[in-house]
Amino acid sequence: MSKYFQAMERGKRGFGPYADFRIKPPLSEVAAPRIQPVALAPVLEPQGLLESLARSRSLRNLSEQLGAASTHNGSARILMAGCRPGDGVSTIAAALALDMSQRLAARTVLVQGQPQGASMHPLFGRAGAPTPVTAAGASVAVQGTGWPRLETARPEQMALSEQPARLLEDLDELLARYRLAVIDLGVVRLDPRMLALARPNDPILVVARHLSTDREQMIATVNVLRNTGHPVAGVILNAYKSPLPESVRRLIGMEA
Repeated sequence: MSKYFQAMERGKRGFGPYADFRIKPPLSEVAAPRIQPVALAPVLEPQGLLESLARSRSLRNLSEQLGAASTHNGSARILMAGCRPGDGVSTIAAALALDMSQRLAARTVLVQGQPQGASMHPLFGRAGAPTPVTAAGASVAVQGTGWPRLETARPEQMALSEQPARLLEDLDELLARYRLAVIDLGVVRLDPRMLALARPNDPILVVARHLSTDREQMIATVNVLRNTGHPVAGVILNAYKSPLPESVRRLIGMEA
């Protein structure tokens, strides 16, 4: 009886004692990440969610890697793609922009690449007087977040549908004003149009949610990026909680 009981208990836990956060082969058939994959633990606090996530060691390590690896003509662009709705790509993109603008002191713009979605601006929840909306060309609205060195940009839905070339010109002109742009592409396999903002050396990170994103959804997302000439720089496994105690994770050098 004991061996069946132990097997059932292992099945409930779902992870063996040596599990880590890295996505392992056979995902090598999809892409070889240039940036080390990371896992972000779930944030349980309803208040200050972005601040808590931005203070996590995993996200800070990621922002430092990206800050060092994504410089292009003095202006860096980091693009993030979700595999399905609900993977948390917008929240992670906002936390990354918050950390890079505040801790790394880089003037940053957070671009919402899917204008049909809910605005990301309320995510910041910063108290104080609202910053007026300004226009970048006629097709992009820019708004302050209340945090120094950090603004959000949202393309107009009509411009994306009717004047995509003009929109891309306006966005290119806008992004050149910032040291760093974090671009939330949304579920890129459903709408890849904003991939045109990615330059050859700009890193694209794929966000998947632990125990929720199907393998087929991830493969389809990476294939869209591949087929448009954009290799995947790395993978973020969102809402992962390691079964190992923190002391053991530190001992073996494992993040989050």
